[in-house]
Amino acid sequence: MVPLTPDPEILESAARELGPKAAVTFLVGDDAVTYSVADKTIRVDAAPADSPVVVRLSRQAWADLVGQVRTAINLLLSNELAFERGGFEQLADWDPILRYLHAGVPPYHPARADFSGRDPAATFTLDTDDAELAAQLRTMGYLHVKSVFSADEMRTANHEVDRLAAQARPGDDESWWVTTGDGAQALCRLVYATLRSPALAALEHDPRVRRLGTLIDHALRAAPDRMEGSAVLLKVPGKTSGLSNIPWHQDCGMGGHAIMCPAVSVGIQLTGSDSSNGNLQVVPGSHGQAIHYRWEQRLDRVPVVSIDTAPGDVTVHIQDLMHASPEPTGAGGRRTMYVTHYPPALFDHVGPGQAFNDLVRNRVIAAPVVSAE
Repeated sequence: MVPLTPDPEILESAARELGPKAAVTFLVGDDAVTYSVADKTIRVDAAPADSPVVVRLSRQAWADLVGQVRTAINLLLSNELAFERGGFEQLADWDPILRYLHAGVPPYHPARADFSGRDPAATFTLDTDDAELAAQLRTMGYLHVKSVFSADEMRTANHEVDRLAAQARPGDDESWWVTTGDGAQALCRLVYATLRSPALAALEHDPRVRRLGTLIDHALRAAPDRMEGSAVLLKVPGKTSGLSNIPWHQDCGMGGHAIMCPAVSVGIQLTGSDSSNGNLQVVPGSHGQAIHYRWEQRLDRVPVVSIDTAPGDVTVHIQDLMHASPEPTGAGGRRTMYVTHYPPALFDHVGPGQAFNDLVRNRVIAAPVVSAE
């Protein structure tokens, strides 16, 4: 755990949301740790208890959970959580305050966001100076920069995407697929795309992309050979089963917050986007905070911005910003190439071909092994 003098107001708010009898016990080998609501705060005891939620896990899994290397949902999908009482949804209720106690990441609340008089719907161009762009990105967690690339550049990129899409096959380890309403498989994402396309690699290394991806930290850099490299999202119309229409999430939702945040994703808009083809939606000012996975049912007055773009525009978002890619209301077809820039620590811990999303896609590759340094 990180050294932390907890904010009593945050603990009291969590206790109120969890309820007076809430408690969770983690059984780690012969040891136990219990978190419980007591006297309007959160109490931590190094002992077992008759908790509504009791979960057993290995010492390594516990270390990963506390160290923000892997999240509870990651451990669940890895079959590393054994519930002796209660279930995952009850554990998830504790997740935001556990992240605060373990790593100092506060639970999200809309009142905590300070927009400093800035407009969440503001747009910019490359003529805007870096200081202003960085200030907006740090405040909101995202940017919308217009007309970064020309129509010809986007036309060339789309031709390359067409070529890669024609070569993609389910199970090729280079793509994501979904099942459509009529039972057919449809391509929804190309991963490690720049390793197979010099034209897309040129975009990945373009000075404009580098500039926007390093606004808040010049040490960040792209990772073409790990973390799924630079990926191209292709929105499939209609209802699908799979990972095309992604609900509200943070990109570190599977783990890695301690080593990958604040990574920055640069989204090159190969096509325009609006609700008809499934645009990007964001919660301004939600980065750097822990958000309950059922926050829509729990919080009122949460600001949501839908970002409509034109071909050649660029969106930029900090990876732990709460965001979504909803189902298209119309024909679909949105294409966005994401080039994510990571801190140097990620390259020390995540090797070529490894990604936290491997678990989501049910690939055989194990989760990255991260040292405890």
